[in-house]
Amino acid sequence: MANLTKDKRFKKDYSKRDIIDYLKGIEKILGRVPSSRELKNFPGPAPSTVTRRFRLWSNALKEAGMRPQTHQLLTGERSFIRMNWREMTDKEIANKLGVTEVVIKYYRMNYNLWKNRKGTSKSTYRKRAFKLYGEKCEICGIEICEWHHIKPKSIDPKDWCILCPLCHAVVTKKLIIINNREDLKSKLMPFIKEAYKAIDF
Repeated sequence: MANLTKDKRFKKDYSKRDIIDYLKGIEKILGRVPSSRELKNFPGPAPSTVTRRFRLWSNALKEAGMRPQTHQLLTGERSFIRMNWREMTDKEIANKLGVTEVVIKYYRMNYNLWKNRKGTSKSTYRKRAFKLYGEKCEICGIEICEWHHIKPKSIDPKDWCILCPLCHAVVTKKLIIINNREDLKSKLMPFIKEAYKAIDF
């Protein structure tokens, strides 16, 4: 009598290569990455055999070149992001790797790959901005202030200014459009003066 498992499968000592080929075959049949439960619908190694060989179900899928979950990156994909994050948008990288855009943003944040600033947030630029324009808001004089790029990502000091969070928010929310440093006095300052008049302290 053949040696069978409790679920009537033939007992066999499957190698890692056997399991990887088996998982790839199931993926072709299903048209997607299989779950461990779905292995019971196909003849071959049981889920417990797979996890015994690879320690984790996700490890087995990765070895087979499959993505265990939508938010997980496979071997080599992290390197791809690090090599291309400056030249490609998050959406382009996500499409290339077959993951969501959120995965790429999450990875960049964890490794300090700040795409929105492309390196212009270096302390040397920030210190230079405060040295040039002071450590007070150029509009209202409040000492709680931030460095703002009039032209996004510019490393030209003529395109920088120092603003408090309120003045900064007015600009970033485009309540007032600032195209150059001259506009700070001619457009932003009158707006802020009116805004402060309306505040009832």
